[in-house]
Amino acid sequence: MNHSLYNKFAAQFAAASLPSLVESFNRQVQSRGFNAARAAHDQALLAELERRGIDLSDVSDGTTTSFAHHVGLENNRLVRVD
Repeated sequence: MNHSLYNKFAAQFAAASLPSLVESFNRQVQSRGFNAARAAHDQALLAELERRGIDLSDVSDGTTTSFAHHVGLENNRLVRVD
């Protein structure tokens, strides 16, 4: 992974509001392209959500994360909305 890209995204997400993080997740839904920048983005986003104590169990099994559905935030938990 490109660590400089990861660090850039991590700093951006650390300064972002929680609704902004949810929007960032939803922008990735159904995205088919995958490259080093997207990998760094997604990993930094998920790490920040976890750091804030957000339950990701509706979208992640701990190994893989699905960006197949839009999510909302309910009681500190990402929940599928479609």
